[in-house]
Amino acid sequence: MTEISQSQLQREAMELELWKMPPPQPDAATMSKLSQLASKSEQVTGNQPAGDDDPVPDLGPLQAFKTWDSVASTIWHKAATSTNFQPASTTFDPVAWTAFINKLGTFPMFLRWVTDNRQVVISSTSVSQAVSAVDDLVKNFVTETDYKGILTSLQKMATLAMNNEGQDEKDSQQQAGVISHYQGKLYVGAVRTAVEMRYKKGKGYEQLTQNLSIFRGYGVLDFDGCKRHADELFKWDGQSLSEWAGDSNSANEQPNQSPAWGN
Repeated sequence: MTEISQSQLQREAMELELWKMPPPQPDAATMSKLSQLASKSEQVTGNQPAGDDDPVPDLGPLQAFKTWDSVASTIWHKAATSTNFQPASTTFDPVAWTAFINKLGTFPMFLRWVTDNRQVVISSTSVSQAVSAVDDLVKNFVTETDYKGILTSLQKMATLAMNNEGQDEKDSQQQAGVISHYQGKLYVGAVRTAVEMRYKKGKGYEQLTQNLSIFRGYGVLDFDGCKRHADELFKWDGQSLSEWAGDSNSANEQPNQSPAWGN
């Protein structure tokens, strides 16, 4: 484990304390506008673990977590609970939704957090551009086999979005999460978008032809930094990787088999 100065150690501890604090709440006027967005929206989430056979560093003082993946899932869970983000619910809370991704992306023990946005077009018969945007991100840090698992997770999310009852027209706010140990590093990633959907009698919901903005972000865990602050991480409500994978509202859905995935 890398040795650092006492002053740097104290600075890191302060950053963690600040990071744990709940985000500020919007004023009444902003909350009124957000409630209008929430009323016509749903939340759809899916989580997928991944990993190769390359070794990762020893856990050292974090041995009780058993794997680095569980350290990462605990960090994800802490970001969720501190922002009131509830991924197993379909109720969309725009404040928690925004606060969570900001919280996750500012975790002090990431070596880096990389984000971008991709503009794509989808229709009821073709979602290939959206799939390609996910492909471009996650294939940087998952195996080909694991990518197929991520695609299945996306298809489960689609099933939920198409079957979950709401208004005749709704916005499906979607997030796919990935935790992957790959080539000796630990990656924590999320892909987000919002899909406009319309109900068709006898068919359920289908997405409209539309332009999508897809947010893509991932962090690389600082193993040594986490070891230095093991005592702090042990105070948090732990969540194993398997618990994290199941902590999404699409986890138990069947994958959508529409031909649109290949078009």
